[in-house]
Amino acid sequence: MSTAIPKWNNAASGLQEHLKTVHNLVVPLDGTVLSRSVIPVARLLSELYSAAPHVMYAGPNEMNPEEMPALLGVSESQLPGAVFDPRNGDPAKRIVHAARNLEQSMIVMCTHSGTHADGFGTVAECVLASGPERIVVVPPERGETPWHLRRILLAHDGTPASDIASGPAAGLSIIAGAEVIALHVAARQAARPEPGSLPAPRYIDQPQHEWPAWTQEFMDRMLALGAPSSAVRFNLVVAGGQPGSEIAQLAREKEVDFVIMAWDGEWQSARHLATRVVIRTSGCPVLLVRSKNNKV
Repeated sequence: MSTAIPKWNNAASGLQEHLKTVHNLVVPLDGTVLSRSVIPVARLLSELYSAAPHVMYAGPNEMNPEEMPALLGVSESQLPGAVFDPRNGDPAKRIVHAARNLEQSMIVMCTHSGTHADGFGTVAECVLASGPERIVVVPPERGETPWHLRRILLAHDGTPASDIASGPAAGLSIIAGAEVIALHVAARQAARPEPGSLPAPRYIDQPQHEWPAWTQEFMDRMLALGAPSSAVRFNLVVAGGQPGSEIAQLAREKEVDFVIMAWDGEWQSARHLATRVVIRTSGCPVLLVRSKNNKV
């Protein structure tokens, strides 16, 4: 089921403030061809947010700043304004430390940083396990082709915790002129839903009865988070099934450029099996935004 509206309504200063929330990008590279898949993504995000990219070495050896560009395979023309961080030591710890100490930072890294295991590299696993506030995870198969942001998929499960991903999606849609597709996967209702949740209707197979009202309420809630006066293309899609596979499938079908979803920072928990599926199989970069009520 898909419903479209022509623009966001009720502009709010909170959304405009989001455009200023990313000042620095932490970009780990390990010198492999796979890791360089993050460069086009980091470049465009740096331009959109006017953020400084900080390139870090994600490998086990020591490296000085002068040799970093050549050994890591990144030039000034590929990533303008890049600052090369020569710190040595455990790669994951250095990445996490940099992200926590650089003002308003976002990590942009490849899934395959480090020794590969279960579709993720060991360095990527350790960084994700630290519960970063914002991290963009890039699949290596996208290669080094230029990255364009034309279509964003916002994954939302109807809970208030998921609302935090709506600001980044709306903010990026404004500055990039991208379409936003909000996907709600209708799962079986929990016995005690989270307070403030917007669960899907009980009768998923009878959309003529409950879905129109539910759809309007969902849209009203998302749009009330704040939006500009200018028009933004927005669509709501409701699906039933397994969240991870449904999100990934829609991302591929719609040729989405970016998936944005909330998470609680507990990477090893069972609930993030679906998140792993999304990252591994969507075929595009995925931004995880940690819910503010889950501090690590």
